[in-house]
Amino acid sequence: MRRFKMLVFSEPFEGKDDAYNEWYTGRHLKDVCGLDGFTAAQRFTLHSVSMGQTLNRYLAIYDVETDDPDWVVENMFANRDTPAMPMDDAFNIDPTSVMLYEELTETVVAE
Repeated sequence: MRRFKMLVFSEPFEGKDDAYNEWYTGRHLKDVCGLDGFTAAQRFTLHSVSMGQTLNRYLAIYDVETDDPDWVVENMFANRDTPAMPMDDAFNIDPTSVMLYEELTETVVAE
């Protein structure tokens, strides 16, 4: 099976950080991981920018294992705003970016 990382850069609507973070961490990660192909998820918040620019403060990284990555992503979007994956009104979809990267190398571990 092929392995991927899906990166989702996102933002809440202004003033809705608490509701957004509660929903994303407490509900949304589990909902996405309940869909076929998703095996794990973790969230991050921006600490600093050393080079370039960023538009989003929040990042979720999902582990995906599948031989049909396009279907996994299509299925995720098909489930958006359904009982399987309800969206919260604190989530601002406009600045959101979703990218799927296929694993190129094994993980290098510090010696």
